[in-house]
Amino acid sequence: MTRHTDRVDVAGIVFELSCPFPKPGFWARRQPAFISRRRPDVTVRIDYEERLERRPWRSIGDTVADAPSVRRRGRRLVVSTGYYRASVDVARGRAAVRIAAGFDVAALMRTLAALWLAERATLLLRAACFESAGAATLACGLPGSVPSASLGWLAVTIGDDGVLVRPTPFLDRLGPLRARGRRVTALWLPGSREGQPPGPAEALRALLPSIWHADRRRAAVERTLDLATRIVTALPCRRIGATDGMCDEVAVG
Repeated sequence: MTRHTDRVDVAGIVFELSCPFPKPGFWARRQPAFISRRRPDVTVRIDYEERLERRPWRSIGDTVADAPSVRRRGRRLVVSTGYYRASVDVARGRAAVRIAAGFDVAALMRTLAALWLAERATLLLRAACFESAGAATLACGLPGSVPSASLGWLAVTIGDDGVLVRPTPFLDRLGPLRARGRRVTALWLPGSREGQPPGPAEALRALLPSIWHADRRRAAVERTLDLATRIVTALPCRRIGATDGMCDEVAVG
């Protein structure tokens, strides 16, 4: 059977989606700025099925909170939710997915991307990104629409040169942020005492609900906490006195 293929760039990692049906490509082409012709770093083979292991898939909608279970089986990871199951080999850049018929692949790809991005000291962070003079400010927990900002799941990397933010295909709105990204100079976090800078522990606690943490095994949680700690200690932080209900689905641990 002919397979449809699409390549999508997620913060410098190119995923090639392959499926007998065109549905994954519909997601890939929603934001054409992320379509890539580069050689893929990761191949994702997707097959739609009506049943898994002779039992019906759990009936849930595409918009429900997607908190995957991740466990190791030999050299591979098994990633599963109520509507898909994926066998993932991070080292070899491969994933084989069985997904319930009719489901979109956006949440699946967000989770797969988080697994590979973690290998590059990068977190998926739900935030608004404001740009000025070549630098960026990240604001977590802002409710509703934010004019003139990139909004949604952003790739945030901490390295020797500081903190860098880049857009991803998981944005609600791309805004002006471009693929090469921007250096982050400030971080705004939700808090009850607006205007007062939080300490590192309080800043970390406020940041964690905005992180998409796909792998909740101990070693992965420790790595996420380390990256998040490095981010809040590298940036000036301030409270903004706002909360976003979207964060309820992504709490770590």
